[in-house]
Amino acid sequence: MADIELVAYLHDAASRRLVDEVDAQVTVRSGTVRTASARYRTDRSPEVLLIDLDGEQNPIVYVPALMQVCRPETIVIATGSENNVSLANELYRGGIFLYLPKPLDALGLRNAMREVTAIQTEEERPEVQTCRVMLIHGKGMGTNTVTTLLARSAADAGRYVSCLDIDPSFGSLSLAFDTQPMRGLAQALETDGEMRVEQLQAQVSSRIGLVAHPVDQAGRQDFDEKGLPSLVEALSLQAHMVLISGAQLFHLDVLRTVVSSHVVVFEPTPAGVSIAIRWLRILDGEPSTLVMNHTRPLPRLISQDQLRSSLGGRLPDFEIPYIKGMSRAMALGEPETAVSRRERAALNRFLLPMLGLSSAEEVA
Repeated sequence: MADIELVAYLHDAASRRLVDEVDAQVTVRSGTVRTASARYRTDRSPEVLLIDLDGEQNPIVYVPALMQVCRPETIVIATGSENNVSLANELYRGGIFLYLPKPLDALGLRNAMREVTAIQTEEERPEVQTCRVMLIHGKGMGTNTVTTLLARSAADAGRYVSCLDIDPSFGSLSLAFDTQPMRGLAQALETDGEMRVEQLQAQVSSRIGLVAHPVDQAGRQDFDEKGLPSLVEALSLQAHMVLISGAQLFHLDVLRTVVSSHVVVFEPTPAGVSIAIRWLRILDGEPSTLVMNHTRPLPRLISQDQLRSSLGGRLPDFEIPYIKGMSRAMALGEPETAVSRRERAALNRFLLPMLGLSSAEEVA
């Protein structure tokens, strides 16, 4: 945190003490959002400003005034004792970068500053001429594993990737990436162009972003999914690839116009093949890639001839072998640790062509 100019206006002594303990070089002042708003009418605002909503009867009214007097490049983080999604949504729509509920803790503050650093130090992206938007089907067949491996492979090859988990019940892709979204999919759909797309994504790495439901917003139904195409288009302007997982049947009609191709993931079992057949019928000839994914150490339960017959004369485009330790690694949010260098090279021969990249392409 020492390399970032951070000024904090905090109402209570405990919060001021905590910030001092985390980094003595931070400028800590007693005050609130209103204090900061008054100060920066005349003074130059810092790179990062931490403001306190406590100590004011109606702190929200001071947020627009603060945003008007701060420099456009100033990143504003808010804190306060109230902890609810509605307040966070209102703050994000008003331009606040992040909301940290009290009591503040060292880990939460450091994680917030990592997010700030990721945005400030991110290399300038090359102009994105075209973007592949891939919708990944096959819930329960290792779709999170496939999505994660696709994203990692593309990033290793120098591409920028945005991952979008639209599962309305639980955004498990965030667990696979070990990255907790600070803003949910609902907020992303509610912004109506008021927030830059890089502010909507949690940074998995310098080349991978994630938009998903945080745990405390799982099951939310109070948002309009018709906004998904606009969100995907916004993401595609900033990334070479958008990978969408967690889709249900009702999402398909909404997203058809923005999706370049579909990835159907299935296990080599009768049930898995049945699911693949259903998806292919629903897609009705739209561009698709069939991935047979060995999620368990099972013997092949269906022959090549049966596969071809069941899939209408078609065989899987790619087959991902069983990788020992992948289940444990996914549970820990570290899928790449389960893949040895030799396995990774073999996987890339399958994955990179799916992404429109050569398997011999140099890794950035």
